[in-house]
Amino acid sequence: MTTYLGTSINESSTIVLEVGEKLENARGIALAIKNGKAGKPEAGANIIGITILETEDIIKEGEEVDLQIKDIGKWVAAEEISMGTELATDAEGKAVAAKSGDFIVGVALSSASKAGTWLKVQITKSGYKK
Repeated sequence: MTTYLGTSINESSTIVLEVGEKLENARGIALAIKNGKAGKPEAGANIIGITILETEDIIKEGEEVDLQIKDIGKWVAAEEISMGTELATDAEGKAVAAKSGDFIVGVALSSASKAGTWLKVQITKSGYKK
């Protein structure tokens, strides 16, 4: 068994990043890293994490944001989604059903009957959907 010295392994499911652009409706959205700062992703792209529910609705450029990067959390849906669906992000950082070529961010652990519904998700970062 390996013995670790110090705190080089971070077991936290969240990180804090500076925001590189003003974000509105920032609660429960996926963000990517752009030029070393957090920002809205391209549709279907890999993301770094999802803003936590306690996030302010508006975040100004240069402020910091808490992002959940693993495990089970909440993500706002952009469309109707069924439990068990592999999820990707749209350009606003909201959850959509992953399609061919999209980066699979996670799996829906609940259903969303319409856009704006909170989904319970497992963040898996499973690579690109075939």
